[in-house]
Amino acid sequence: MIREFFQPDTLIKALQLRGDYEGASLLAGGTDLVVAMRDDRGPEGIMIDLSKVHALKGIEAAEDLIRIGPMTTFTEIEDSALLQEAAGILREAAKTVGSPQIRNRGTLGGNLCNASAAGDGFTPLLCLDAKVELQSLIANGTVTTRILALEDFIAGSKKTALKGNEILTGILIQRLPASSLSAFKKIGRRNALAIARLSGSCVLKLENNVVKRIRFALGASTSVPERIKAVEEYLMSRELTAEALAETGKLASEYVFSQTGARSSSSYKLPVIEKFTVSLISAALGGKNKI
Repeated sequence: MIREFFQPDTLIKALQLRGDYEGASLLAGGTDLVVAMRDDRGPEGIMIDLSKVHALKGIEAAEDLIRIGPMTTFTEIEDSALLQEAAGILREAAKTVGSPQIRNRGTLGGNLCNASAAGDGFTPLLCLDAKVELQSLIANGTVTTRILALEDFIAGSKKTALKGNEILTGILIQRLPASSLSAFKKIGRRNALAIARLSGSCVLKLENNVVKRIRFALGASTSVPERIKAVEEYLMSRELTAEALAETGKLASEYVFSQTGARSSSSYKLPVIEKFTVSLISAALGGKNKI
């Protein structure tokens, strides 16, 4: 049962409350948390609603970096002309999140802090070399900041590196280099309004059909979303032939098996991962570089 509910209107007030009530639950869009509470699975105790903290909203550019406020909704990400130009892969992922109502409420920061292996925001951000900014308030009133790579922020299924007195205050991503090719794909039980059974993102840069840069990440395949380094290392500096592409599918499937072991779903999921990997990289190639 929620005993106290706070709704600060500035970041300093939010940080003060977070410090005073260390470990208090943070409410962002509420699309996961409120549902859990209705099913009696939600947190008990103090809740801090961040919806009025305007400093946690918005998308801004600074040279090669883009800063996204954690309270930015998926609709705002989908509608962002800046992200369309500089990080279109994140915008494509935002389009697939739930229904219009969910996208209007759900936030990128909430998606990350929920830390679901199927979270739609993770794989594009991993491919954009994302970092997270975490802030807290110490005894003398000074704001302290930690910057973590997104890989280090993900501590496990439903677990993050966020401390009990910290708030996620920013997501920092790199602009995609010129001529980059990218794609986001996911598979669900339905074509829409479905939690991903498998998702992935890929960013490529080619020169004469040779891979000069690659980021490849899968979600909902292992306990946490992650870049599949075996695929990246294999393709780096390699000509992207049909044979090489087929090998990436095998490498991705083998990696997932090494992490999850044999399961009842393995006979279905591992071949799907193999084909999904090939399909995802092919989608990134688009019509520009056909094998």
